[in-house]
Amino acid sequence: MGFSIKEVTYMGRYLLFLTKHEYSGPWFSFKLKGKTLGTIPVLLKNIEPTPIYKMVNSRTGTTINRVTLDFDINEYLKILIDERKLQPINFKNQSSLIRLYVDVFNPPKVPYINTYFTLKNISDYNLNDFSMYFVFDFDINGLEGFDNDLSGYDAENDILYQYDYTNLYAGFSPISRSTYYETCLTKDFNIDNENLNLSNTLHHEPGEILSALQIEFKTLEPDQSFQTALTISGALSKEELIENIKEGKHNAIKFLSQVNRSVKSEQRNKQEEAFLKLSYQKSVDCND
Repeated sequence: MGFSIKEVTYMGRYLLFLTKHEYSGPWFSFKLKGKTLGTIPVLLKNIEPTPIYKMVNSRTGTTINRVTLDFDINEYLKILIDERKLQPINFKNQSSLIRLYVDVFNPPKVPYINTYFTLKNISDYNLNDFSMYFVFDFDINGLEGFDNDLSGYDAENDILYQYDYTNLYAGFSPISRSTYYETCLTKDFNIDNENLNLSNTLHHEPGEILSALQIEFKTLEPDQSFQTALTISGALSKEELIENIKEGKHNAIKFLSQVNRSVKSEQRNKQEEAFLKLSYQKSVDCND
């Protein structure tokens, strides 16, 4: 369970198609610190098995879709204990949830999608050395051209992109300045607890390429939040892509207050009974 973007098209041509869930959305890393825990490194892909991720509620609208998820730290730790990677712990009654709000703005007749991510630490733990990653395995022109993509990075506008010989482009950029970037062959992508920072390098040969951006945010203490928005766009030239994404980011900033009102609303934070039972079942589609 988690959040991923399944397909993206531009002018009827595929930018993202049949991509693995974990390569089409946000990842998170941090060091979990508690009095009885010491320090434990955590790396979360956007798709993790339930009950690590628990659906709180979702709303689908004409132009805005909203999803609220909880990441349960204790459930994550229980798996580490079962795998004998961690000594047994007395969890007591500590609050163990990190809430993720996802707001997808997809209005008609604009060449971009804006997605807001708000992460609130409602646990009793400190989340040290927090990083958020945006990972996208673009398939420019879908199955017809997924393995001949090239990539680039526009440092001035913090835009990472892929393209192919047809001059179809796909790219993305957050409103928060990225700390690191990377493009590489999908099969070579490697972020783990021993290697948590992207390389600031580009893959310079055609291939099946993955693109990733990383934002560092130091520490999230209990009751603190981290928020950003991501603009994704396509274009028929690099210049057009940059203009589309700049326009999208400008638009994203204008709607931050609306997103914050939604995030703080009672309705947004109320557990829907329809998801309560599902949240405690292991989803077959979300296995690693």
